[in-house]
Amino acid sequence: MLSNVRTVSLSLFVFILLIAPLLFCKQSSDIITKEIAEAQSQSKSQNKKLILVFGADWCPDCRALDSIFSDLEVRKVLDSNFILHKVDVGRFDKNLEVNEFYGSPIENGIPALVVLDPSGEILTSTKGGEFSSASKMTKEQVLEYLYRL
Repeated sequence: MLSNVRTVSLSLFVFILLIAPLLFCKQSSDIITKEIAEAQSQSKSQNKKLILVFGADWCPDCRALDSIFSDLEVRKVLDSNFILHKVDVGRFDKNLEVNEFYGSPIENGIPALVVLDPSGEILTSTKGGEFSSASKMTKEQVLEYLYRL
């Protein structure tokens, strides 16, 4: 009897430690996938390109890019031509299925951008790490990138 209790306890412990986080990750991935689908729908209906920004709140370069995106001149270009959607990659342990689906743009650092046309086709990706030093970038450099899209 005591052996059965230990087996059940051990099984529950293994489930909590190993399986439960995987279920949560799947739910999290499902949520971000739904959010991206909604952003893509908005992109299509407004005939704007969709920019997926892969990043994290702990990342100084991600915060620097956020700051540049908040600049009035940059915001005007973004609002006129793009739908912006953030994808949180945590400490490179979140939304990895989404990252892989879009060609692993984070492999050379974050922030990383994937730009989709209104039909959902990938136009370009910064998987070479082009924005991974965003804290050293100027708003003019970001605007130049946006104008080329």
